[in-house]
Amino acid sequence: MALAAGAIVGTWFWDVAHDRLAVDDALARAFGLDPALARSELRLDQVVAAVHADDRDGLQQAISEAVGRGGRYVHQFRTRGADGQYRWLEAAGRVDLDAHGRAIDFPGVLIDIEERRRLEAERDQAQTLLRSFVEAAPGVVYAKDRQGRILMGNRGTTELIGMPPEHYVGRTDAELLGDPGQAAAVMATDERVMASGRSEQVEEEISFPDGRRAFWLSTKAPLRDGEGAVVGLVGTSLDITDRKAAEAQHREIEERYRLAARATNDAIWDWRMADGHVIWNEALSTLFGHAVTATSAQWWLDHIHPDDRGRVDAAIHAVIDSSSSAWSGEYRFRRADGSYAAVLDRGTVLRGPSGEPHRMIGAMLDLTTRKAAEAALAESEERLRSATEAGDMGFWDVDLVNNVLIWPPRTKAMFGISGQVEVSLQDFYDGLHPDDRQATTAAFAAAADPAVRALYDVEYRTVGREDGVLRWVAAKGRGLFEGDRCLRVLGVAIDVTERRLAEARLKELNEHLEARVLEEVQERTRAEDALRQSQKMEAVGQLTGGIAHDFNNMLATVIGPLDLLAARLGDQDPRAKRYIDMAIDGARRAAQLTQRLLSFSRQQPLQPVPVDANRLVAGMSDLLVHSLGSSVRLQTVLAADLWSTFADANQLENVILNLAVNARDAMPGGGRLTVETANCAQQCAEAGGVPVGDYVLISVADNGSGMPPEVMAKAFEPFFTTKKVGQGTGLGLSQVYGFVKQSCGHVRIDSRVGQGTTVMLYLPRLMAVLDAPPATAEDAPVASSGGQELVLVVEDEPGVRQFSIDALTELGYPVLAADGAAAALKLLDAHPAIALLFTDVVMPEVNGRELADEALRRRPELKVLFATGYSRNALVQDGVLDPSVQLIGKPFSVDELATRVRAALG
Repeated sequence: MALAAGAIVGTWFWDVAHDRLAVDDALARAFGLDPALARSELRLDQVVAAVHADDRDGLQQAISEAVGRGGRYVHQFRTRGADGQYRWLEAAGRVDLDAHGRAIDFPGVLIDIEERRRLEAERDQAQTLLRSFVEAAPGVVYAKDRQGRILMGNRGTTELIGMPPEHYVGRTDAELLGDPGQAAAVMATDERVMASGRSEQVEEEISFPDGRRAFWLSTKAPLRDGEGAVVGLVGTSLDITDRKAAEAQHREIEERYRLAARATNDAIWDWRMADGHVIWNEALSTLFGHAVTATSAQWWLDHIHPDDRGRVDAAIHAVIDSSSSAWSGEYRFRRADGSYAAVLDRGTVLRGPSGEPHRMIGAMLDLTTRKAAEAALAESEERLRSATEAGDMGFWDVDLVNNVLIWPPRTKAMFGISGQVEVSLQDFYDGLHPDDRQATTAAFAAAADPAVRALYDVEYRTVGREDGVLRWVAAKGRGLFEGDRCLRVLGVAIDVTERRLAEARLKELNEHLEARVLEEVQERTRAEDALRQSQKMEAVGQLTGGIAHDFNNMLATVIGPLDLLAARLGDQDPRAKRYIDMAIDGARRAAQLTQRLLSFSRQQPLQPVPVDANRLVAGMSDLLVHSLGSSVRLQTVLAADLWSTFADANQLENVILNLAVNARDAMPGGGRLTVETANCAQQCAEAGGVPVGDYVLISVADNGSGMPPEVMAKAFEPFFTTKKVGQGTGLGLSQVYGFVKQSCGHVRIDSRVGQGTTVMLYLPRLMAVLDAPPATAEDAPVASSGGQELVLVVEDEPGVRQFSIDALTELGYPVLAADGAAAALKLLDAHPAIALLFTDVVMPEVNGRELADEALRRRPELKVLFATGYSRNALVQDGVLDPSVQLIGKPFSVDELATRVRAALG
């Protein structure tokens, strides 16, 4: 009957004692077996073999446990039927044991549970989905029974209550909330919702466990059973504390706006663009007589003078249709009596999240009274202008209340400013000569001081802003006061340059004769000292240059082979590569030191390039630290967005190093040295002797012994030194002065005895956009291979010559080599395929430049690349490297050689 009803899909009987298994046809089909086997004895493994591989071990274990303990047996597994599909079955049976506890019989049935498993899976999935939804829902999600006990809650509920679910499930708000009044209010709302059977949305004030209070927007609905009866309540709550605060702030702002609109004398308007509705404050009636508080935008436009209407309409819509927010304009607005008032109108566009205009709020100011005053002032100024021009004078008027300066063209000309240029009081101060600024400023302050009310009577020099011309001006004036307040200071100015020049010439004539005699004696003394110092420095320069040449050749035989060795090893031995990199780095530092020695001895050709002073100062920090010693602390202050200048970078490094060493000598007991960079715009004219312009300022300051005025006055003179004989040449600051002047710059020195010295270098700002300088070894692209051109190497130093041959061969070039000019010319005649002459500059008998000239005479198409560690004057003209010369400095790496060879051949 069970089989016929379809609940049981098969039966079995297992005689465990004799290990005989019998099954019916239905079970055989459920296991995908031949039904004929059902009428014969089977082995257990034949039946188990049809079970799904993932369930087989579990089935065998369950059978073993049942046989061992006896009694009821139930187990679920999947079997493959005759159709090849797996289905879920449940085996239920019983194991009978004998008196000794041994299994005798094991009968049982199979039940099809496929549908049940599917329904259980769907149930589990739905429950998981529900749990995920509840946990992911923002805010608080909960359910309560009819008595108000919490049935479940999400993470937000747990955070609000401040305890885990196992502590609050089954309890009411009265038991959980610390505020009884709050709990009673929540439960009353819940009871009302459950009693009415209708959903409600309410705002509730909630107290958190940490004492914080918040506002929540709660949505509550009745919870019904399958028959529709209310059995509880479900709800969600969102924290709206921020929204409530924003609403309160908005109401406060609206109230402030309303009070401000009533308090101001301006006509305040609020234009809602959706429908063109405009709201006005009471000033519209007070100022213009229109007894309305609300109009349309068209009403406002119709009251604008016809000649101004189109312009104003276009201007305000240009702002609205763009991304701008501010608008202002002057126009004529019609009063209620038909007359027109001059007004200044300003407005601000309020936009939505996407930039769309919503509202525009503005204020209309009546300019009628001000316009009349301006007209009267203009008439008065015209009279004053006529009077001063008749007297060849320029007047001036300083409005201290509004910080406004009025100058006619004649007065502007005294400060080198064109007549149409707008000026401010700052232009007056900027135009004063630095030596006269303090006295002139003090005289003006005394004239404007209500307690002094002095007559402003001064003579001062001006430096023309546009033409740079120095002029003398005599100015007189008085202040206008209202009680204890100075409103204006006005007066006249006269150009007295010619008078001053005449006085200066007369004084010069009186002093000239005596000064000339003294100057001739001093000049002869300086010339004799200069000759001696020049001869000494030339000898030092020759010695330094020779040492640098030999040292560079030695470094070339170190850096180059290390570079080749590193390329051969590659990444095979990281430790060896690290040692090689350390050696190359040390050798390169030595090469950089050699270059600085050449530059210091003035054996380096001048090569001006665009210079980033911040990068240059940062790059030489290590050199400065080593040069200053441990007792001097170095500080660098680098300006942001520093301009570029155009100078010889090496010479500029030498200048900074020279100044640093001088500062160190001024601090024998130690101290602080500060190197600072800055952009120095027009205000640099305030510095004595520095014309108006844009400069890159590099200052070197110390807190050492300082210099008295008489020493500071001669500091830049050649061969002047305060050091003991043999301890200084006196060329340090004169070299600084010469380099800065050669670079079209200016240099100032500021020093106080016992407080320290600051030297300021003003290098002109590079305004033009120049081509980048040739790539250096650090930033040039690496050429990993060469070409097929034949290269002739000429080098008298065997080690350098062999490295050059190996490096070029490694790069893929065929190479010929010679140890001097004579052998090189023979090879050049014998090999017409030679494309590049790679020659050292300093060689015995015939130098590299002479060899190149002879080679080019024979082969004009030949390319030439020079290598040198000490150029002398073989490759320079007027101190500057010839742009057509291809040059590589010793020592050099393989990558640098590859780049320069390709550049020369190109």
